[in-house]
Amino acid sequence: MINVLLFKLFIILVLAAPGQAQYGPGGYWNGAGYPGGPQGSGFRGGPAFDVDEATRVRAIHGVLGAIAMVALFPGGSILIRLLPGKFALWCHAIAQMIALAVFAAAVGMGIKLVEIVKIPVRDGGNGEVVRDGSILANPNINYHPIIGLIVFACLVVQPILGIIHHLKFKKLRRRQAWSYLHLFNGRIFISLGIANGGFGLWLARASAAVKLAYIATAATVWTLWMLFALRGEMKRAKEKRGRSREGSEMEMGSRGLFGRKRFSGNSAF
Repeated sequence: MINVLLFKLFIILVLAAPGQAQYGPGGYWNGAGYPGGPQGSGFRGGPAFDVDEATRVRAIHGVLGAIAMVALFPGGSILIRLLPGKFALWCHAIAQMIALAVFAAAVGMGIKLVEIVKIPVRDGGNGEVVRDGSILANPNINYHPIIGLIVFACLVVQPILGIIHHLKFKKLRRRQAWSYLHLFNGRIFISLGIANGGFGLWLARASAAVKLAYIATAATVWTLWMLFALRGEMKRAKEKRGRSREGSEMEMGSRGLFGRKRFSGNSAF
């Protein structure tokens, strides 16, 4: 079911992206054009950037971001709960590295889009355009790229946190602070990245079908991911209680009637 939803989302995003070239209020640029563009001269031309190139870059950015955030990152996290032993660990690590690479490409496309798109900055007095500004300088729309960069920066350290967690756990056989940092850093910022994908679709003024497909797929995958995580934590807690009970029974069995410790045959005494 999830594979079908992801495939449908991918197709919808690819087919819908070229048709989203027009940007109006709340989007990255105004499709009606504004002064200072290559199609015109002075302050009476069209957009001050290549709209076709920006649309292509945005489509690639959106598709890669959706694949990474809605499919690969949650899927890689689910794998470690589903598969047995070391195989699960390796599949998890490989899947997350692929997800990070795809997300890095999406971020690269996003940075390129910021460089391409120029927003008109108007004079406060007469409302005339005085210069072209960056998306990042516009507080109405800059939250999407800013959140994206924060998410990327936090997920880049995930492999390092994962390696430290694995080495510490292998040595001590219990979770450390590194373990929880790895777990919650991933859960928080992957969730934020999924939400930020929705913000991006809203800014791009995507069609209702595209936004609905994204929300439905993302919500389904996120819910399954959280359910697998909860199931894993419950299983871990149950196993921990079982080990604690076994340890208590062994301790009781090693003592005599009056609580004195019995000597085993291997004892030096």
